[in-house]
Amino acid sequence: MAALVKQTTPRRRGTQQPPRSRAFFLELLLNMLVFALCAVIALQVFAEAKMTTDRSAALSTLTIEAKDLAGHYKVTNGNVSELVSGAVRGSFGELNSSGVLTYYYDRSFELTEASNAYYWLELAPVQGMGASVAAIEVSAYQYGTGSDDEIELLFSFTVVNYQPLPPAQLQRGG
Repeated sequence: MAALVKQTTPRRRGTQQPPRSRAFFLELLLNMLVFALCAVIALQVFAEAKMTTDRSAALSTLTIEAKDLAGHYKVTNGNVSELVSGAVRGSFGELNSSGVLTYYYDRSFELTEASNAYYWLELAPVQGMGASVAAIEVSAYQYGTGSDDEIELLFSFTVVNYQPLPPAQLQRGG
């Protein structure tokens, strides 16, 4: 008997792909697109978190510096000239003609010259508080991140120092 030979028609390579491989390729592309979108969103969240952390650290450092200067102001009984003399912060404090004392800081919060400043603290005298009261307004500023060099007020507070009464007023009041 003659052996039965199965007749098959030869397939040409590359002309036909089974539909399963197309679906797998489409699913793979869709998954890569979803993961890329998630990565972009995650990078934006991390970048915003880094900026928030840096801003928080800057505010904390400036607050500590401002409170330290306010404490020195109270200890010296409201004598700003002792803050300027260099005994407290070095020779970087600048006192202008209107009595405003300014300390300049670079981005790493080191005292610096005005030309290198990114942050600064101003101690401005408050007028009209009375003869036995001295007060200053402590303000912290930062150069803005925009191209037009805007200035941003970070915080401000008032320090009041009650001056000791002269001996003649103490005797009358007692």
